Amino acid sequence: MKLKYLINSREIKDKYINILGISENSKEIKKNYIFFYKNKKKFHKKYIQDAINNGAKLIIYSGELIFNIEKYKDQCQFYKTNDINKLMSITAKKFYNIDDKKIKIVGITGTNGKSTIANYIAQLMKFRNEKCGIIGTLGNGIYPYLIEKKLTTPNIIDINRNISLFAKKNTTNLVMEVSSHGIKQNRIQGLKFDTVVFSNLTHDHLDYHKTMKDYYDTKLMLFTKYKSKRKVICIDNYYGKKIYKHFKNEKNIKTVSLINKKANYYSTNIKYCKDGIKFTINSKYGSREVKLKLYGEFTIENILLAIASLVKNKLEYNTCINNLSRLKPVEGRMNKFYKKKFPTVFIDFAHTPEAIKKLLKSIKKHYPDKEIITVFGCGGDRDTKKRKIMGKIVSKFSDEVIITSDNPRNEDPVRIANDIILGIPPEKNFEIILKRSLAIRKCLNKNNSEKIALILGKGHEDYQDIKNKKIKHKDSIEILKILNK
Repeated sequence: MKLKYLINSREIKDKYINILGISENSKEIKKNYIFFYKNKKKFHKKYIQDAINNGAKLIIYSGELIFNIEKYKDQCQFYKTNDINKLMSITAKKFYNIDDKKIKIVGITGTNGKSTIANYIAQLMKFRNEKCGIIGTLGNGIYPYLIEKKLTTPNIIDINRNISLFAKKNTTNLVMEVSSHGIKQNRIQGLKFDTVVFSNLTHDHLDYHKTMKDYYDTKLMLFTKYKSKRKVICIDNYYGKKIYKHFKNEKNIKTVSLINKKANYYSTNIKYCKDGIKFTINSKYGSREVKLKLYGEFTIENILLAIASLVKNKLEYNTCINNLSRLKPVEGRMNKFYKKKFPTVFIDFAHTPEAIKKLLKSIKKHYPDKEIITVFGCGGDRDTKKRKIMGKIVSKFSDEVIITSDNPRNEDPVRIANDIILGIPPEKNFEIILKRSLAIRKCLNKNNSEKIALILGKGHEDYQDIKNKKIKHKDSIEILKILNK
């Protein structure tokens, strides 16, 4: 594609270069690429030099560079812009030939539940013979074929690249997780959404946002800054109610609730069983009882949000309800393992105070006569304030607690464990086993066969992040090693 088509400016002399790719990562640059340089605080010269050495033909930047670029001009053109995020979005759409009218995007934001809601939407679309692309924590791809990536919400170039790949495979539906980091860092700049979804907002990422107000204001931007045809909101939490008040007079706003019968979609008659959940879904299209081999109160919330995102008429409503029993558990989200003479085991990605609290309370409803052993830890180099809170919650709703490592990164695992202990009463039964595989082994001891074992925090992840190294570890594999002995 000729550079002139992508950026037509008098400041660019050689407009007829054939551009073969675009990226904001200097390591990804190849021959005849455009490099969007977002003025990092460190290594200005290194990133520029790396991009040129790798074959960049145009470097786009904003702000001021702290070194002289004149000596590079024989090798590469430079172009300054006032809004690099906007230009990157426009350029990506042109390069990947994106037609906004041909893609329906559902954007999901919230502290907990994004991956599950996205996965349920994709599954329900598949059941009605529609392809659905997914971009999120569990990976990118056309459901169910996902390739795992680092970021929940990638940059706008990668998003458009994925949309282009989906379109080539006749996929015009995309459901994507929209993280607060993704919103604040303008990674979704220029996207137009068919539907935006809000699940909940609870204590997390305060190492980044500093305050809950900033965290909320950032999430709200998905609803105020970006165009969408429909808004779907869970109104069972304070922040959901707050967002709803902003838009309650709009026609295309849908609400869901487990407790409020004024919501567009709400549940009643909830029963927690050892083999799943039963409940009634209510809407203007009718009331239907469903029975699922899924677990947890939060699962009902996620299902209601998925349905509200998809349904536009009674036929679609009935189709969704009829297919709910076919839903499969999402990897790393309330996955159950059972074998005689061993504890009943669940693994889950829950790693925030509210998510863990909801999970523990739900498990007690499913198994009221069973004792609960919980294995968990907290991530290093992240929000330290939640550690004590999580310790308090886990100790309150568990009979036994094993504190272990969960991506300590560059922080001392002992220090993290000590922070957690601050929330645990001295009379509570707890143990510290920092090696996660050993903590799981201790938990799955046959002496605990009548108990429920919860392995929390990592879910689908297949590594431990320790001292800048990713060491292989997957909770489900460790569990199966023990159960299959």
